[in-house]
Amino acid sequence: MSAKAAPTPLERFQRALVQSTRALAGKQDLDIQFGPQGPLLSGAHMLLPSIPNPLKADDAARLRGHADRLALRLAYHDATVHARLRPTGARARELFDTLEDVRCQALGSAALAGVAQNLNTMLVDTLQRKGARPGQPGNASMNEALALLARERLTGRPLPSLAQEHIARQRAELEARAGRTLERLGAAIHDQELFAGLIHDLAKNVGLGSEIGEAAGERPPPKPSIPRGAPTARTAEPGDPLSIKAHRGELEEDAPPLTEEHAPPQRSLMETEAERKEESNRKGARMSRLQPQDDADNPNRHYNVYTRAHDEIVTAEELCDSAELNALRVRLDEQSRTVLQAVGRLAQRLERLLRARQLRGWSFDEEEGVLDAARLARVVVDPLSSLPFKNEDEIEFKDTVVSLLIDNSGSMRGRPILVAALCADVLARTLERCQVKVEILGFTTREWKGGRSREDWMRAGHPGNCGRLSDVRYIIYKSADAPWRRARRNLGLMLREDLLKENIDGEALLWAHERLMRRHEQRRILMVISDGVPLDEATLSANPGGYLEQHLRNVIRWMETRSRVELSAIGIGHDVTDFYSRAVAITQVDQLAGAMIEQLADLFVVPSKPRPASRS
Repeated sequence: MSAKAAPTPLERFQRALVQSTRALAGKQDLDIQFGPQGPLLSGAHMLLPSIPNPLKADDAARLRGHADRLALRLAYHDATVHARLRPTGARARELFDTLEDVRCQALGSAALAGVAQNLNTMLVDTLQRKGARPGQPGNASMNEALALLARERLTGRPLPSLAQEHIARQRAELEARAGRTLERLGAAIHDQELFAGLIHDLAKNVGLGSEIGEAAGERPPPKPSIPRGAPTARTAEPGDPLSIKAHRGELEEDAPPLTEEHAPPQRSLMETEAERKEESNRKGARMSRLQPQDDADNPNRHYNVYTRAHDEIVTAEELCDSAELNALRVRLDEQSRTVLQAVGRLAQRLERLLRARQLRGWSFDEEEGVLDAARLARVVVDPLSSLPFKNEDEIEFKDTVVSLLIDNSGSMRGRPILVAALCADVLARTLERCQVKVEILGFTTREWKGGRSREDWMRAGHPGNCGRLSDVRYIIYKSADAPWRRARRNLGLMLREDLLKENIDGEALLWAHERLMRRHEQRRILMVISDGVPLDEATLSANPGGYLEQHLRNVIRWMETRSRVELSAIGIGHDVTDFYSRAVAITQVDQLAGAMIEQLADLFVVPSKPRPASRS
């Protein structure tokens, strides 16, 4: 009888990883499998990435890091409490999920030095995969920066140098707005309910209070936090296999892409009362061009704007000089190399589709012309058969203009705005080659928390029914008549740090619609790219709940039923299908290019339903 073969190093590593992960999670019956779809966690089942053969030290560290993170989630996370207190808004949910994951990791780090080392290595590797490099300016989103600041306080250890550089630009600002709440998180680390309540407070500090929702707000009042003690023997020891540096994974395995809202200090500028009244009078004239005459169809019927005196419509050249635009364009080109090839292939597919629509077609069953090969059998059977010919003719291809309206809010900062700018760039070039006019527009606000409009309102004594209290900014990156080669550098402006602030979608849709209605093309298409619902802290705090969201719904309903403009939307990390009848939601920002191409392809291939004449 042959002796049993000794386990290979790969088998020994897998066995040690499984046992130490079960110990760290405190679940000896935990089912752990390995596969290319990992890491995933579902109940008592864990899927880790496949173990490569041969196994290198970096691969081993990566696998241990994934295992540590998921094990700590099982050990310290109560899914029932999390679901009950989770906010309703997309951006607040992302912050809530991220900080809960940081809490679980901090508890494991406090108990075991080896686990802390694994999680630190995980953090560095995660940032490197996202493009962070030593000595380069950080581009962290708001949620990511808050997670790192919370990690620093909860663990009591300084962040790795790469992480400190990554959030250097946001640190002072977020400390000023949310520093006190971040300090209180440490005292609540052992109480998930109390910790969740402090995350709600943190969301309010950074301008996400409107996304907390009623369900999440139904939490018990804060109670004194009594530490439950550190975890005991059910966790692994520092000397076990888990003590090797590790982790290449995400901060949250099932969390949506991280978002940000960056809030620089406000500027205070004076405006005379006569100017405000004059602008209010001009407001009525402008609104009338954007709405139908029938009050029942008026999307602004229950919507008001306190003043338009500080609103602005600007071109990219007006916001920064030529040298900075060139530098930002170079930065866009450098950061988009990884996705440019995939976007280019999709654009080529769209171009082939559009050119096919513009080529000649055939009319069949003609009395003379070219003999139709498909009807040869009929001619043989019956030589006197009529209509066996076909003739080449032109397919009608209407003059078309496409408007890309891109959300320039703070939550788009980072990879979402980078990919949006790149996709708009490639699509403009592609459609221009197919004789389709394209304009690229952006919308945001001039200041955080209202700006000068809110200051005017406060000086007037906070009158009621004030409506919108912010200074909106509409940006024209490329007009429909401008050639792509002259406007391409303007798209780099989206990467400018201080550009992205808050968003009021309803008015931006009306502005883009008005521009399209002044065009002479027979067909007008408006595509909106956004990552959520309207968010303007000043307006939401002074008006009933859902004020901006309801206005957006009214505008969309009017455009889809009363206008000849064909409207479609793409939601990044946010389901916009509840707002738009023709829409798609993507969970990964890298899916944006494919979604844009598919939406445009459907619009050009599938005949649109006839719409009534516009009454705007």
